[in-house]
Amino acid sequence: MEQNVELRDKVVVVTGASSGFGEQIARRCVQQGARAVLAARSAERLAALAHELGATRTLAVPTDVTDTAAVQQLAATTRAHFGPTDALVVNAGFGVLDPLAQARLTDLQAMIEVNLYGAVRSIQAFLPDMLQRRSGQIVLMASQAGLIATKNMGFYNATKHALVGLGRTLMLELAGTGVRCALICPGVAPTGFQQQADPTKFARITRLSACTSAQVADATVRAIARRTHGEVLVPGYARALTILANPIPSLTRLVLRLIG
Repeated sequence: MEQNVELRDKVVVVTGASSGFGEQIARRCVQQGARAVLAARSAERLAALAHELGATRTLAVPTDVTDTAAVQQLAATTRAHFGPTDALVVNAGFGVLDPLAQARLTDLQAMIEVNLYGAVRSIQAFLPDMLQRRSGQIVLMASQAGLIATKNMGFYNATKHALVGLGRTLMLELAGTGVRCALICPGVAPTGFQQQADPTKFARITRLSACTSAQVADATVRAIARRTHGEVLVPGYARALTILANPIPSLTRLVLRLIG
């Protein structure tokens, strides 16, 4: 595969890199000539992936994003091994699907710790150095669940809506700093996410924005190569419904009820 000049020797840190979107993003980054730092809780999976992708181009750093000290150590280890971080892909996350009446508060607390607080810990560990250098990019793996509400996803929607708000705020705060922020919003894709999120509980409308891990990884790597500062929807045609959702929420609710 021909390497992308824009990614050659760039240092890209990927959280949640042991499976799903994170694994695919790390693979593509290395294929495009980047040096990838792989972060996730599973040391065994990370080691296997790093071995496969090549020791000179990767660094596996077992990291739990719910642990502030561990995330700070991830940043320090990256600097010591590869130097400054060019792009941080905040990808670690999970979801549990249930109607609100049956949903467990402990699931919401766990999702907030990973999906939201984990993102904040990661940003705060890497962003100060980027601001000092006036260079770098924060890439947040949000979701179309952060743009449109669907049945059985109240708690997950809440964490991803929060992440979208965080990303949009960050875009404003980074203006004129030289640091960029990309917000990736994929639809439902077959990944390890389904190990905890029961796929039978997805609303039927999610099929309209279904995508693959490969599509999400490609879109993310393009965003890094182009230093995108803004929102990226995968698949792109899902933007029509998200545009409709804000100015005409009642019509959107009607469409969601009819489709399911």
